Amino acid sequence: MKSFGKHDITLMAGYENYVMKKEELTAGRDQYELTQYPYLNIGPEDYMANSGTGSEYTSNSVFGRAIYSYADRYLFQANIRYDGSSRFASQYRWGTFPSFSAGWVVSEEKFMKNANIDWLSFLKLRTSWGMLGNERIGDNYFPYMALMTFNNALFYKDGAVVSEKTAAQRNLAVEDITWETTTSTDIGVDLGFLNNRLRVTADYYWKKTKDMLLSIEIPYSMGYANPKNNAGKMSTTGFDLEISWNDRINDFSYGISANLSDFKSKIDYLRNSDIISDGKVKRAGVLFNEWYGYVCEGIYQTQEEIDATPHLPGTKPGDLIYQDTNGDKSITWDDAIRIDKSTTPKWIFGLTLNGAWKGIDLNVFFQGQADAEQLVMPAMNMPTDFYEGRWIETNTAEENASAKWPRAFMKAAAVDNRNSLSSTWWLRDASFVRLKSVELGYTFPNLMVKKLGLEKLRIYANGNNLFTIDSMGIFDPEMTAGIKGYPIQRTLTFGVNVTF
Repeated sequence: MKSFGKHDITLMAGYENYVMKKEELTAGRDQYELTQYPYLNIGPEDYMANSGTGSEYTSNSVFGRAIYSYADRYLFQANIRYDGSSRFASQYRWGTFPSFSAGWVVSEEKFMKNANIDWLSFLKLRTSWGMLGNERIGDNYFPYMALMTFNNALFYKDGAVVSEKTAAQRNLAVEDITWETTTSTDIGVDLGFLNNRLRVTADYYWKKTKDMLLSIEIPYSMGYANPKNNAGKMSTTGFDLEISWNDRINDFSYGISANLSDFKSKIDYLRNSDIISDGKVKRAGVLFNEWYGYVCEGIYQTQEEIDATPHLPGTKPGDLIYQDTNGDKSITWDDAIRIDKSTTPKWIFGLTLNGAWKGIDLNVFFQGQADAEQLVMPAMNMPTDFYEGRWIETNTAEENASAKWPRAFMKAAAVDNRNSLSSTWWLRDASFVRLKSVELGYTFPNLMVKKLGLEKLRIYANGNNLFTIDSMGIFDPEMTAGIKGYPIQRTLTFGVNVTF
């Protein structure tokens, strides 16, 4: 850093070399006769297994930054990165990603000071532009290489079953795959009013992502998994707004801060065709990762209802009723539609309250989201509500008419997976307001603490995730992995902070 007069300049340059190399070796035996001696050499060789694998990855980065400030009034920053990744072929391996930002503290200008605008304490205008690269496509995936996968398979040979080593190319090599690049532009303003007791920060931004790294569907007959490729473009627009008020009345100080964010991402271009996976669709012209599936109209109660409507083969009472959206008198995947919602909320908001009085301090934080839908299809560790509230053949007609869930089914079995197909039945409104945290503390007076030979003494009680207002009930609306993830826990903490 160098200063001369009102000028401040800071320069920084760096280099990063990251190497990851991992090797694994596993071995095991089963069907032990001496169970109290659990060592490999005593296990039967007929139940012996071992395996080994390895992976490696390398990235290099050269980067630099220049910061300039004049009288803390005119601000400018420039950054550049030159990144290389071993995930890509040598001629597509490197990417250059610059960024710039500028700020103007208008309230420090002489004409503003001469204007005597008492209620305006601070005014700063900001803008920025930058590029960011992404190459995250999996730890052991190098798409430009025709890698072989080795395994063991059982063959019938000369009247006996033998194990032979097998090898196959599982991934289609794509040599010209390269970095996904997002270009972002932001304009913002920082405002302070009434001696900065009231502060406002607002940003509006737009992003353009090109060369999106997506899995492109290829015919099953090729025998490969769907390869990653630079297959799309996406645009994102949004805003962030934060308003806060802080003040003091005698011994009582308090503050309130609220924030609101809104954004939407739309696919502008997609190579080849739609990408439909895990009940979500990527399609040019619509929002990113919207839900896709059947429109569900309820649960079949009787065989007569099934016979009177189009249905999937093998449908039984207790199964879901799917709408024949295209009117061809049959239920096929052609009846699936884009549902116009996703797990990504349109609105994200928060509220923070704090206060302090004569050593007592209180902090409260609320957070929430709106306009999102979550998938609640049964999975491992599912709530008992799926079991107790399901349609059951032995129930009375009245009980089944009020069932919250279809009959029990084998989700992974092709012969009984009709109820596990993506549909509106399993989607729930994921809007919520949550009391995220509350902390109440007390800091003992200095005179008392000094007598104990201490510098500072504070006791506190803290609670996290104390309650949530939502319509999902038995599910956590923030679980983006459906109900397969571990739910958020409610925690209570009591503690003491001591400074010697």
